[in-house]
Amino acid sequence: GNLKVRINKAADDHLITKDMAKWAHQIRLDANDQRHSDEDAALPTAEEAQRSLTFALALAEFLFVLPARVTRGIEETKK
Repeated sequence: GNLKVRINKAADDHLITKDMAKWAHQIRLDANDQRHSDEDAALPTAEEAQRSLTFALALAEFLFVLPARVTRGIEETKK
């Protein structure tokens, strides 16, 4: 499916929070002109690129780093 549908499904399936989905949609919409090769659209600014990077890092933290930390914490309490 398209990115909008995939973001909504990730939130509905509790893979990301509703607020993360809202943030993802904001990033998606900000990048829409460039993704669709709108030749009249301005190039992304450094600030827009930074927002995308900040979201990507937060998403990676939520999906990979935090669960690994929780798993380690559980394992440490078993010792």
